[in-house]
Amino acid sequence: MNTLDFFLAPQNGLFTVAAVITLVIAIVQFLSLLLGLGVTEALDELMPDLDTDVDADIDADLDLGEPGILEQLFGWLNAGRVPMLVLLIIFLTSFAGTGYVVQAFATGFIGLLPSILVGPLAFAAALPTTRGASRVLGRVLPKDETYAIALEDLVGEIATVTLGPVARETAGKAKVMDAHGNLHFVRVRSARPDASFDIGTEILLVRREGSVFEAITPPAIFDD
Repeated sequence: MNTLDFFLAPQNGLFTVAAVITLVIAIVQFLSLLLGLGVTEALDELMPDLDTDVDADIDADLDLGEPGILEQLFGWLNAGRVPMLVLLIIFLTSFAGTGYVVQAFATGFIGLLPSILVGPLAFAAALPTTRGASRVLGRVLPKDETYAIALEDLVGEIATVTLGPVARETAGKAKVMDAHGNLHFVRVRSARPDASFDIGTEILLVRREGSVFEAITPPAIFDD
C-alpha cells in the first residue's frame, strides 16, 4: 500500500477529515492575518462568550452541588488559557496523528483496522494530548485579559477599512488599535447614508449599535 492509498483508505476516513479541517483552518487563519479580515473575531461574534457562560453555569450549579460535565471537560482542557480555535486545532491534530500512527502500526501486521475501533482510541488519546499542549501554550501566549477593554472604548478611535466598500446599508470590516496597542477587527458601516469608504480608508468610529460600529470621515483635527 502506497502513501496516498493509506491516507485515502476508508478506514482512515475520520482521520483524513480531521487533518483536512485542520489544514483549512490554518489556511483561513493565515489569509485572515494577511488580508486583515479578522476571521477569528468574526467567529467569536457568532459564538457565545465561553467564560461568561461557564461562570454563569457554575454559579447556577453551586445550588445543585457541582459544575456540569461540559464545564468540567472544558476546564480540564484549559479552555480559558488558549483561544478556542487553537484548542480545536490541537485536538484535531492529535486525533488525526494518533489514528494514523495506530493504523500504520497495524498495517505492518494485520492490515488496516476498522475506524470504529481506532476512532475511540484516537479520541481518548487526543484529550490528554490537548490538555498538555494547551497548558504549555497557555504559558507562552499573551493573555488578552491583561489588557481587556469594553468594545465601547473603541468609540472615538481611528480605524482602517480592511473589507469593503463600507456604506450605510453594507457593513464591512475595519482594524483599530486600542489604547494598549492591541489590534481589533470590528464590523463597521457608514453613519451617513450618503457616505461610503473603500478598503484602506481611515474612518472615525462614532457609535456602536450591537456588534456594528458606525463611522464617519475623520475631521481635520485628527490629521497629523
